[in-house]
Amino acid sequence: MSSTRTAKDDSVFHQGRYASSPEYERGLLANLVAKRCALLTDKSEIELVWFVHYLSHQPGGLSAVAKELLAKYPDRIQTQEMANMKLKPGKTCTAEQVRKIRGDFPDEIASEFPLKGNSPGGYLSASELLDIIICRPSRHAEPDERPSTYPSDKFFECCTDAAEANLEKELKEICLDPERKLADGCPWYFPQLISTLREYEADFVKNKSAGVVVTALGAKVCEVLEYTHYCRGLTLVQGNARLGKSFAARAWCLQHPGQARFVEVPPSNDEASFFRALARGLGLGNFLQYKVTEIRERVESVLLTGDILLVLDEGQRILPQRNLRYGFPSRVNWVMAMANHNVPICAISTPQFIELQKAAEEKGRWNSAQLTGRISHFESLPTDLEPDDLIAVAKAVLPEADAKVLRALAVYARSSARYLAAIDSIAKRARFVAMRAGRKEATTADVRKAMQESVIPADSKLLRALEAGRNSKRAQPALDVLPAPDDQPEALVPSARGMRPAASLMEV
Repeated sequence: MSSTRTAKDDSVFHQGRYASSPEYERGLLANLVAKRCALLTDKSEIELVWFVHYLSHQPGGLSAVAKELLAKYPDRIQTQEMANMKLKPGKTCTAEQVRKIRGDFPDEIASEFPLKGNSPGGYLSASELLDIIICRPSRHAEPDERPSTYPSDKFFECCTDAAEANLEKELKEICLDPERKLADGCPWYFPQLISTLREYEADFVKNKSAGVVVTALGAKVCEVLEYTHYCRGLTLVQGNARLGKSFAARAWCLQHPGQARFVEVPPSNDEASFFRALARGLGLGNFLQYKVTEIRERVESVLLTGDILLVLDEGQRILPQRNLRYGFPSRVNWVMAMANHNVPICAISTPQFIELQKAAEEKGRWNSAQLTGRISHFESLPTDLEPDDLIAVAKAVLPEADAKVLRALAVYARSSARYLAAIDSIAKRARFVAMRAGRKEATTADVRKAMQESVIPADSKLLRALEAGRNSKRAQPALDVLPAPDDQPEALVPSARGMRPAASLMEV
């Protein structure tokens, strides 16, 4: 059978000849890692394995992780005996110390440290033994010419060389080898590897938590996610757009890499795009050559272990988005099937979820009671954020801003249809202004300029354009009656307490 993945050097150039190059491979296959975890009973060990799997799919893969471990914990690259004797670089090891140290080394490395004489404890390499057996003249130094001491740097160098060559493979075996014990003592050059990985995970979570503002709304999302992982059920979190529910869910997943995976549901009705999105989020490698049924089987093999919480952002998309009369809610049925097997799933959605559920029931004659009965918890999020939360978010996005600017950002976010996205837009625009001026950080003047000259006018024009296409009347004053920013000196913007000039936001 001919191969489409290789070509002779003198053949016509084809891009596809590189498709199987190992450089394109990233990450361990989640379905194989799931098999490994199925043999483990300790929850902490299962979470550690899934954490390493998560790292394997990040830029640089486990090769980058191995390099970082070596750089971050260089003092732990030594044998257990070296650690017990508290050996330090730059010291001289006696013959007795050498005998103890090389006892932890593999034979081929230990043979590189022969000692003076052939007294008990003296080491003969395999080649030396062969010389003796066949009566061949030895190519090695005579016993009396061998050293009786060695510098400790030599032993540390051996450990470092072995770690650089083998640590990446060791990390892979932790996730895949069913016989690998998750306890300290292995490998010989890094006996504290498992406890170090746990420490590395704690630092990873700490870094992912730094600078993350947990609003009252975000706290509710996190609580539901914790409950979902605990009860291994199906939960639904519903809230208005642009309030930070997806951000909170994604941040929680990043802070729990050994427990959860975050997936955005694609906006379509078909199964193929849905399961491909799940495969990407779970880390199933290169799956493009597989059929939908094959991808689904691999996705299910990962989730049915119950170890991973699946967070479905834009959860309303699991319901039919179009052709409701003929659209069959296959995605929902699959989610319900997973719920029947105690797979923890949390759907983060807008209020559109309930609307689409009713539409599917009315037009598609689908019995939504089966879905409702499987939802173990429903959380309706607040429709607004408290001013203190908005100020905290603004401070996280623009830490260089002063208190007056932060209050202004909070007021504008509260009045803007884009809500938290408005703060992000202003922050990015302010940094853009600073960058063009040759500065690394935005100043208060940059933020003021970004608000008054860019973001607020742009938002006003956008809202007016949207309102122009609507025929329905509002009970409140329509935004399209607002004067354009260039029609008068001070463009009015809506606020929680009515209309106010944009320029006055900086004086809140």
